[in-house]
Amino acid sequence: MAANTSRPRDFVGYGNAPPKYTWPGGKRVAINFAINYEEGTERSPLLGDRERDSRTWVRSALPTSERDLIQEGEYEYGTRVGIWRLLQIFKEFGAPYSVFVSSEALLVNPEFAERLKTEDCDVVSHGTRSISRLGLTEDVERLDLRRAIDQTLELTGKRILGAFPRPPITENSRRVMAEEGLLFDSATTNDDRPHFADVSGRPMLILPYALDTNDARFWGGQSGPGFTGSTDFFDYLKDAFDVLYRESSESATMMSIGLHARIMRPGRLASVIRFLEYIGTFDGVWVAKRNDIAAHFARQFAPANMWNLETLSSLPKHE
Repeated sequence: MAANTSRPRDFVGYGNAPPKYTWPGGKRVAINFAINYEEGTERSPLLGDRERDSRTWVRSALPTSERDLIQEGEYEYGTRVGIWRLLQIFKEFGAPYSVFVSSEALLVNPEFAERLKTEDCDVVSHGTRSISRLGLTEDVERLDLRRAIDQTLELTGKRILGAFPRPPITENSRRVMAEEGLLFDSATTNDDRPHFADVSGRPMLILPYALDTNDARFWGGQSGPGFTGSTDFFDYLKDAFDVLYRESSESATMMSIGLHARIMRPGRLASVIRFLEYIGTFDGVWVAKRNDIAAHFARQFAPANMWNLETLSSLPKHE
């Protein structure tokens, strides 16, 4: 079978000549904290799924067709405790953030959906549910994205301008995002700077995500070598930041930190607190929402025919 080449690979990128620019106020590194909020949308026999989702650090002896109440409790922790803990910490530090939201998760926690209306955050689509769909057709993918956009707007009043669908990502994903009016795609980890990619002959803005600077590594083995304690996570975040800051004297960079409400138990959140304290000692740091990072970069570098360039008019300017 011939390989589908509708989305060709790019091994070159900026190469040894990244663009010369800074973030607002001459900042060198833009840091985006991305809360993946998806609890209540995972696979479950209660939702008619044939198998449950077992992506937790809690192992189970039960067949995957049965409920595991201990594993379910791990997910419930995210909506009952973890999310409020994260919101409180970001409020204390005055740190804007993004929510990668599976829109149906907003239905199981209306209080959180209401809170998002006034939070200093933006929302990025993580689909309607946190499930991997194999053999996904373009029509189903498009309907799911449109439903996620509409449902999130209805429940939070916030408009989605970017997406990170639950993997696997299809060769249609980026084009579907563009055609559905999104400003940027975050479903790649291929760079430390925003860039543009060709989509049907027009450039689309790409805001890369990261799986290494991500608390999912507390699960171990699913996103790289596992973290055990908060010191592991903090040390890795600090080292990643230090290298990016060192490299950003002439060409700014961005750092994505993925967090999950159900993972942020007290001993793990300590690493995020220490990291916020650490970066607070640097003048060249911009903690920002993903929409703001996208808008600042696009206003400097977007070609005139970029997909959905007109959406920039709805976003504030940061000088």
